[in-house]
Amino acid sequence: MPRSFFGGLWDAVKPPPAAQRPGSRKKKLRRRQKRLLYGTALVAFLGSLSWGIYSYVAGGPQRADNEYQAGVRLMGPGRYKDAVAQFTRAIKISPQLPNAFLERGISHRYLNENAQAMADFNQAIALNPNLARAYSARGSLFREQGDIRRAVDDFTKSIQIEPNVDAYYERGQTYEDLGEHQKAIDDYNMAISEMRGAPEVYRARSLARRKLGDMDGFTADQQTAYQLEHPR
Repeated sequence: MPRSFFGGLWDAVKPPPAAQRPGSRKKKLRRRQKRLLYGTALVAFLGSLSWGIYSYVAGGPQRADNEYQAGVRLMGPGRYKDAVAQFTRAIKISPQLPNAFLERGISHRYLNENAQAMADFNQAIALNPNLARAYSARGSLFREQGDIRRAVDDFTKSIQIEPNVDAYYERGQTYEDLGEHQKAIDDYNMAISEMRGAPEVYRARSLARRKLGDMDGFTADQQTAYQLEHPR
């Protein structure tokens, strides 16, 4: 069928197919180059992002320790509320830090927040069942709450893990609460063997000796405590 006049005119003026246009190959090449460039940039960005995430996660323990150490420094001047916030930051970074829970619990105790303190001591022990100081801290709280037997159990556990002055002294005080004065004296003796320069232990032992009728022992311990408190 012969082409119409307008059909022939369109055939004459219509643009050639893309494959036949001048420079089409160069355009395709540039498009490939752009895609390659964009792809390379994307791969580099994702690699950098992955490395950044890895570095951040890998550096978590160090950042957590930095926060923990800052909290410990705040406890010295008695800034316990700030210390609690600092230990909480450390725990958020690394929830498996028993010492952070322990120190936060001690800070809570100074703030008279005993429920929070008990929760932190329990968590510290759950994370590290061999953390002697955590048992001593929890035992002291049990004693304050009148749960004497559980206090004795915790001080005993602390001593079994690591014999220490605080646990011996605190358990001795707890035995005093129970009226078991000789057991108290035995613990004070052990505390003194661990550290002879603690006047409060001598005073505590002197009182236990007096209750057992040992007035010579009472006087001797009182004198030793005084000399330690007033060195020449």
